[in-house]
Amino acid sequence: MTKLTTTQLSVLSRAAARDDGAASLPEHLTRSAAAKVAASLVSRKLMREVRAKAGMPVWRVDGDRKVALVILKAGRSAILVDTQPTERPADTKRTPPPTAPDEAKEPSSKPLQDALNTPPPIAADAPRQGSKQALVVELLARREGATIDALIEATGWLPHTTRAALTGLRRRGYGIERTRGVDGATRYWLSPVPADVQA
Repeated sequence: MTKLTTTQLSVLSRAAARDDGAASLPEHLTRSAAAKVAASLVSRKLMREVRAKAGMPVWRVDGDRKVALVILKAGRSAILVDTQPTERPADTKRTPPPTAPDEAKEPSSKPLQDALNTPPPIAADAPRQGSKQALVVELLARREGATIDALIEATGWLPHTTRAALTGLRRRGYGIERTRGVDGATRYWLSPVPADVQA
């Protein structure tokens, strides 16, 4: 499948966040641009157009008929809604597998320490230097990672756009993990393990 654009990811993310699965129209899209985005997503069978019910955001109006754009199962899979990394407390250490008696024993924190000291891989499809996505990668590459709020402040994006950008980076091959600290804040950071081999 051809890679999704940031706008397409944003539309899918908006829809996935709602119980009825209907996408709201991004403020920056013109009517003609919205029609192109919808046509592309519908042709890929990621979304479908339905008659808008009460409470649903209207994507377009066709005469006296209000039309909503609803996400399909394939659309949820495309933005990895059901395959987000499992959260784990920030202070939890991974326990290495038991060693045989004749093998040298290492401290249990060494695998985690090695992972933290290993620089994240450079994805084959890295964002353009100087772009906002490149800025997101830079913030995630820090040892302490970054919260969604920090990414929003740095980029000026809306929350759903920021989450869509993280999904886009995963699709480019970046491994992105998240942890919840003792303060309750969720932090995202680049993992040294590529996304396609993460459990």
